[in-house]
Amino acid sequence: MMTKVSFIVIISALVLSSCLKPEVYPLEPIVSYERFNVMSDSASLVVSFTDGDGDIGLRQSDTTGDFSATSYFHHNLFVEYYEKDDALGWIRGKTMAGDDINFLYRIPYLTPNGNNKALKGEIEVTIEPTYYNPFSSQSDTIMFKISLADRNLNVSNVVESEVITR
Repeated sequence: MMTKVSFIVIISALVLSSCLKPEVYPLEPIVSYERFNVMSDSASLVVSFTDGDGDIGLRQSDTTGDFSATSYFHHNLFVEYYEKDDALGWIRGKTMAGDDINFLYRIPYLTPNGNNKALKGEIEVTIEPTYYNPFSSQSDTIMFKISLADRNLNVSNVVESEVITR
């Protein structure tokens, strides 16, 4: 009798699990802003993401072609720095040389096993040595714009952090 009950439970579990549909997401990454945590002068930034075909991240050896050091896609997480100018509103923060301030990251290679390649998760990066521009008089109110690229060079939506005051 115990064997028959176990067999029914196993069959029921298999039938019910086959009814569950796998997660389906668009092929291009989608990001959502989660949180920003200040840690002295550095900070951590967290975004969540989904990707339908699971081609997020780069291997250390991905350094040629579209992923070469001179290519835009050498990095796959892009964090743009903005400051609130008292007269002009939100403007790109600039380095001492006048270049836009960007924090660029290479997210490690991620691809799930199995038939369903959809990915869902969180990415946390550290913005260092400082998360704000210490040479700017406008860096008391800042924000970031964040996007993510996959290995097929699909670029996600752009999300904004909350307004950060220091």
